[in-house]
Amino acid sequence: MGKPLFIHKLRLYTRCIMMYSVLIGTVHINTGTFSCQAQPSRINTLIKSLDKAKHDTDRVNIYYSISRLYWSKNADSALLMAGKSLDLAKKIHFEKGIALAYLAKGVALGYKGNWPEALDSHLQCLRISEKLGMEGLSENEYGNIAGLYTSMDDYPKALYYNQQAYKIAIKQKGPARNGIFNLLVNMGEIFKKKGQPDSAIAYNSRALVIAKRIKDPVDMAAAMYNIAENLITNKKYLVANTYLTGALYIAKKAGDDEDVAYCHGGLALTSYYTGKYHLSMLYAQKCLKESKKSGILELIQTAYRVLYLTHQKTGGYKQALYYRNLEIALNDSLKTAEKEKAIKDIQLTYELDKKQAQINLLNKDKIINRKELEKVRLKRDILTGGAILLLLLAMIQFRSYRQKRKLNEQLALQNKNISAQNLQLEELVHVKDRLFSIIGHDLRGPIQTVSQMMNIVKEKSLPQEEHEFWIEKICDTLLMTSKLAENLLYWAKSQLDGIQPNPTCFDVQKVIDQNITLLKQRAAEKKVLITGMEKAGPETVYGDETMIDIVIRNLLENAVKFSKAGDQITVTAEKQENFTVVTIKDNGRGIPAEAQSLIFNKFVSHTTFGTASEKGSGLGLLLCKELVESNNGTLWFESREGIGSSFYFSIPASK
Repeated sequence: MGKPLFIHKLRLYTRCIMMYSVLIGTVHINTGTFSCQAQPSRINTLIKSLDKAKHDTDRVNIYYSISRLYWSKNADSALLMAGKSLDLAKKIHFEKGIALAYLAKGVALGYKGNWPEALDSHLQCLRISEKLGMEGLSENEYGNIAGLYTSMDDYPKALYYNQQAYKIAIKQKGPARNGIFNLLVNMGEIFKKKGQPDSAIAYNSRALVIAKRIKDPVDMAAAMYNIAENLITNKKYLVANTYLTGALYIAKKAGDDEDVAYCHGGLALTSYYTGKYHLSMLYAQKCLKESKKSGILELIQTAYRVLYLTHQKTGGYKQALYYRNLEIALNDSLKTAEKEKAIKDIQLTYELDKKQAQINLLNKDKIINRKELEKVRLKRDILTGGAILLLLLAMIQFRSYRQKRKLNEQLALQNKNISAQNLQLEELVHVKDRLFSIIGHDLRGPIQTVSQMMNIVKEKSLPQEEHEFWIEKICDTLLMTSKLAENLLYWAKSQLDGIQPNPTCFDVQKVIDQNITLLKQRAAEKKVLITGMEKAGPETVYGDETMIDIVIRNLLENAVKFSKAGDQITVTAEKQENFTVVTIKDNGRGIPAEAQSLIFNKFVSHTTFGTASEKGSGLGLLLCKELVESNNGTLWFESREGIGSSFYFSIPASK
């Protein structure tokens, strides 16, 4: 008679539900078990706190905590709360929250028996925990995934993930040693199911060492029982009996009724196999009583089996038959699900046979119409082939058209870029030519003049009156040359790499007054009067003060340059909406109509002599225009030959 199988008390890692708490962005793991009973008062408190939560991350954690409280009580509610936590965490990209939400979802799906979806959720959690370096959570998820594969009887994968969890766990210290115990027990269970009891004993022995170290009586009893169970498989009944006796003592002392029942069942087996039938019946009766109280059907079945065998051995056939019938009845109830599945398989087979019969009847009609169907099919295939061929040709043509259009667009863009580059090069060449022209003529001439006048001044026989005259001439020429060089440098910089204004709020009236004071003496020498408008307060504008100073000085110098004795120059500043308009007006000789269109042309060098034969470069007005426009303003003029000119420029008023 075959040895009866004994269903032992599973201690899979996945059934030791792990507790988590999120504190300052870090996941802390407590590897101890908890009752998994949701506390209504705690759940209500957490639900109320959702409305008071200040941050979405807090709401993610609250939903997770509610799901955790529902884990073993209401899997659907646990799944709902896990889903809310996951949706919100994804919305705010809270990766730690996403990981914990996947954990909660996986546990809830596991309780519902939906292994594939539970596995997917735990794998999602594992990917994130490894990415974030959350080793505690990664260890737990490796263990959970291993437990799911064990439930699906995929022992190689279960062993792999348990070993990965173990590698992380051995790095931990303190309470984490309990996690190592669970992993070792799980690996022992996997080797037992694979039919390798020696390996199972080895892992459970290592687990027993840890249980003794942390002084956990429940774990000690479980490890000792697991060792004994595998020793029974190896027929080492006396050694198994020793472990079972020790486990029974610890379980009784700890008050663990379930472990006591399991140990009594194991002792019933070892007693039976060593011929101690009286003890075997005694332990079996105790196991039966305790397992009925705890509702452990597998243990009840084992007790019936041992009582049947021992009564048969001792000649109590009537009692043996009684327990045999009880065992068969219980076995039938445990296999009800399998019978129902078998019935469904029979029903499915019947339905398939019925459909096959209908198909056979239809086949007779199909044989009659086969030739016609073949003709129709041939026509259809020809039409389909033609349509596919046309479609391929259209696709090839369309692709060719797209490529051609793309090449044309690229070519047009390249041509446009080349044209823009050519225009820019032309402008740079023009700037270069004009710079060298001015340097070669307008600057070299005054410098040579100064040099000649200096030679005259060096003459020792020169009278004092003539000496002072030439000194004054030298000063005037140097001042003119300095202004020309300043304009030239500013204009060259604006043409080559642009001028970047540094805008601030300043009083433009003050700048006007400074320039009037600066040029009054020179104007007086030509008997020209410069006047400004008196203001009650400052006229504040927003721009680069240095640039605006250059503009006013150039325009004022031009007005003096083209005015004759007795003429008058007026400078005003008037606010108009969001801008201030500065006006420099003179009643000098004006600008000829044919020359007015050339003044702001950067490609044409236009310059004239003043009323006192003053020489210019043609850069002043061009520079003024560019400086005003770089300050978000506009420069324009009105002029009539023989009557005078008015130059205007606008600048943003103070912000």
